[in-house]
Amino acid sequence: MSSPSLLSLTYAAQEVNIYLRSIILIFGVTSNILNIIVFLSLEIFRDSSCAFYLLVMSFISIIQIFFGLFARTLNVAFSVDWSTTSLTYCKLRYYFFQVCSAIFYTCIALATIDQYLATCSSPFLQRFSNIKLARWLFVIFTIIWIMHGIPILYYYNQDISNSTNATICTITNDTFQQYYSYFTLIILLCSMPVIITVLFGILAYRNVQHLTYRTMPLVRRETDKQLTIMVLVQDVYNLFFIIPYIVVYALQLNLNINLDPIYAAQIELALSITGALYYVPFSSAFYIYVCVSERFRRQFLYVLFKLHLGRCRQDFARNQILPDT
Repeated sequence: MSSPSLLSLTYAAQEVNIYLRSIILIFGVTSNILNIIVFLSLEIFRDSSCAFYLLVMSFISIIQIFFGLFARTLNVAFSVDWSTTSLTYCKLRYYFFQVCSAIFYTCIALATIDQYLATCSSPFLQRFSNIKLARWLFVIFTIIWIMHGIPILYYYNQDISNSTNATICTITNDTFQQYYSYFTLIILLCSMPVIITVLFGILAYRNVQHLTYRTMPLVRRETDKQLTIMVLVQDVYNLFFIIPYIVVYALQLNLNINLDPIYAAQIELALSITGALYYVPFSSAFYIYVCVSERFRRQFLYVLFKLHLGRCRQDFARNQILPDT
């Protein structure tokens, strides 16, 4: 018989999965759509390699939210799990989860490196911060991550759970399970992005301290400063949501929680919370940029009210049919 503590922990985990993920889902879709509108509307961002990475991250985040966050929320809230009824969706869901996560964290790492290069005093290093190179790097890394994710399409299959006797979508190869859990998730998708962004973030921050004293066009200097602050704050912000997930996920992999149902439920609750918060970096970029950059706030208001709403009003007035007099 289940104890009250066990039932409470299980209920808490379910509530977290429903409400916390739903909130992140709503704010995440809104955040990325607004980012896309701003970055595509202003020429100063269209010509920036760093802004290109941030724009790509917004598109990737929407895909990631759909295949990861939205699918999980449907499963917990409404018991709708397409991965148990469709083998194709079972494979594609986890394939896109890995590929999109890898591209997202690659782009944030490249954006951090790009701002380090853009703010360097060396003209030689500054030349590597350009939109053409950024596009090529994006294509190259995208191909790499697409190829790296191919084994998921083979090893993820529908199987019968030993504990519930229900159909689940899971990895059916023990060797690949170890590779995926320890190397792909913990190292490639969590630890490496943290290390790279922290290292180049510190270097970029040091460069920005001396940016005011360098001879360069004012618009370029202000844009570099703005993008550097936006990226660095996002890097720090992401750490608070990636590291807890790494720790809890590693605990679940290495500790024998089957002997104590209460402890297993506690780990499951912690994993529900950190697993939901893992999607915050995919959902919060716009709000970070608005909070830390006054210039971005002005740009957003200009794009929203001057460009798009103003254009809509003009089109509406132009298309109105005047009454006969």
